[in-house]
Amino acid sequence: MDKKAHRLRLLPFALLGVVVIVIAIATIVENRYGSDYVSRHFYGAWWFVALWALTALAGCWHLLKKKIWKRSSVMMLHLSFLIILTGALTTHITSSRGMTHLRQGEVTRTYWVKDEIGMYTMTEEMPFYLALHEFEVLYDADGTTPSDYVSHVVIATKEGERQTTISMNNIGRVKGYRIYQTSFDDDCMGSTFTISYDPWGTAITYAGYLLLAISMVWISIKKTHSSTSSLPHSSTSSLLPTILLGVCGTVMASYMVIAICMRPLVPILRSPFLFVHVGTIMLSYILLVVSIIRRDMLRPAVFLLTTGIFLGAVWANVSWGTYWSWDPKESWALITLIVYSLPLHQESLPWFRSDRNYRLYSLIALASLLMTYFGVNYLLGGLHSYA
Repeated sequence: MDKKAHRLRLLPFALLGVVVIVIAIATIVENRYGSDYVSRHFYGAWWFVALWALTALAGCWHLLKKKIWKRSSVMMLHLSFLIILTGALTTHITSSRGMTHLRQGEVTRTYWVKDEIGMYTMTEEMPFYLALHEFEVLYDADGTTPSDYVSHVVIATKEGERQTTISMNNIGRVKGYRIYQTSFDDDCMGSTFTISYDPWGTAITYAGYLLLAISMVWISIKKTHSSTSSLPHSSTSSLLPTILLGVCGTVMASYMVIAICMRPLVPILRSPFLFVHVGTIMLSYILLVVSIIRRDMLRPAVFLLTTGIFLGAVWANVSWGTYWSWDPKESWALITLIVYSLPLHQESLPWFRSDRNYRLYSLIALASLLMTYFGVNYLLGGLHSYA
């Protein structure tokens, strides 16, 4: 293979490296200048969208050169990521998101959206009226710990009126709009709602999630039943290092469980998604640590991390009104996913075929995992700071 062909083969992976660096820098900048700043100058900027588009195009070209259609399950896996990116772009172009505030008895059909500098100075009109009938805070049996924040609202459309309840993890839906309980007034006489309108992007993205889940199951079944493999394994490694790494991973998982259980859960965390999402992520972290010695654990670890991230995206869409908000925890989880997925591409990146190179890379990659698990909580904060 000539040098030019070799460079072209590495292009999509080099672009992914640039994506990782940009996202990491953005999380640091956000900590200093705020979410609105990085939303305008990084995540929402034309060059960031172009970087993702160029990465996707380079990846498609690379897969065509590799005749990926001959490996249906792998083709489906990469196609799912392309659909997810398409959904994200669609959301970026066609969606609308804003806030509205109502006192009890007030009615509105408008909501505030941010202008180019991140200020709520513009309004958009909804095809229905929204009225707040009553707001209440529900408490646990102790009478002091809030269990939910509940707004009883009336929604009026051309078809008539209906009453509904909007609370944490329970959104209101009408004519393609979704209404989320966001905050409330100190005197409990008013509510602030997030209004989200995304007619196409979420559906496309969820279709990508579904295809991704099917492809990961398909690949896992094929790997399980395969009698031979061209990938090097470390099954002959000593059992003791594997056990020690497993213990380290379990300690990490225990830290998260203890952190969650040490204090009462805030209402937004009182969801079935909590233990499914966190449990999947924790298991993936344990396997990523074990994969330093047991290389055959890398693929299931990456698949579990992928599953955990997109379960979190679905939960975020239910609770926050958006399936991806570039919160520092989300961003570093994505960085970790990209970093650990690279060694799975040994055909294109032969450097990883050496066990020595793989283990060296794994030790370096551990820094991204530790940053995601510990560093974000203590250094960057964000929407996941309660964790």
